[in-house]
Amino acid sequence: MLTDRQLLILRAIVDDYIKTAQPVGSRTLSKRDDVTFSSATIRNEMADLEEMGLIEKPHTSAGRVPSESGYRFYVDHLIQPGTLTARETRALRSLFAHSANENDRLIKHTADLLGELTHYTALVLGPKQEQHRLHHLELIPLADGKVVIVLVTETGHVEHKTLTLPEALSKEATDRLMERLNHTLQGTPLSLLGKRIAEEMQRYRSEHSEQTALLSNALEIVLSDQRRESPSIYLGGKAYMFDQPEFQDVAKLRPVLELIEKQEALLDFMTPELDNQILITIGSENNVDALKDCSVIRAHYSVDGVSLGTLAVIGPKRMDYNRGINSIIHLLQAFQTELRKNGLD
Repeated sequence: MLTDRQLLILRAIVDDYIKTAQPVGSRTLSKRDDVTFSSATIRNEMADLEEMGLIEKPHTSAGRVPSESGYRFYVDHLIQPGTLTARETRALRSLFAHSANENDRLIKHTADLLGELTHYTALVLGPKQEQHRLHHLELIPLADGKVVIVLVTETGHVEHKTLTLPEALSKEATDRLMERLNHTLQGTPLSLLGKRIAEEMQRYRSEHSEQTALLSNALEIVLSDQRRESPSIYLGGKAYMFDQPEFQDVAKLRPVLELIEKQEALLDFMTPELDNQILITIGSENNVDALKDCSVIRAHYSVDGVSLGTLAVIGPKRMDYNRGINSIIHLLQAFQTELRKNGLD
């Protein structure tokens, strides 16, 4: 159990190191207004904190830096909630004012703004297509047995596919079936759409059996493509990684950039099981070798209790955790509100 004095000194060391990226010595701490102890007392307390494994001494300096355990203790016990500045609040409002009803754009802008707010690399994992709901279907017969099938979700996301069928479709039968499907299936989650279409087709089959079979096969091809599609990862603030002193060493930066560029490698990492709203992993806790020198803050976003995707920031272990957590919390609230308005539930 740390004493109040040790807590104060540990917080001061972490705060100073976050700001300067330079090891912190007792003389530096003694000049802080909130530290009223002598340099000798500070040195004794720093020695105890080092023995506990919360700070460590770089080989080239007499000062101390936080260890991974020190960062973990700081995050778990010493973080103090804050607020956004007036400029950041205006940026937040401006983002959502220009992104209504365009969720792909909204998600991309959210990644950009999260990068701007934190000055770290930000990622947003978009929802799986199957989590969207149907707005309407269109089937447009073309010449030579070709048809265009258009699927539009309630968020305005559009998918279309051109297929060649073994025989031409009757426009009358097509229009009648599309009207029926759109009337009965609007608002259906895409994850359930195949089952619901099959049920409607079965009811309709007795009237137009041959045409219904052709339509059913065509719709199933489009839905199969939807199920195979992986969610997208939107990236913001990538250039901020180059601003960090820790990553001036290209050998440390290269594996991080390579990981970020490989979306498939990021999918598992971006979909963690979260017991709490915010998950913070530091250094080796990431269980990804490319991120051994990084910290990551992640949070699921959801609408009406349905988890849709993840917001994340990646920075050095020396990241400003308070700023990162505060930015994600405020952005998350506004982002989820806008998604709810747009009908992504």
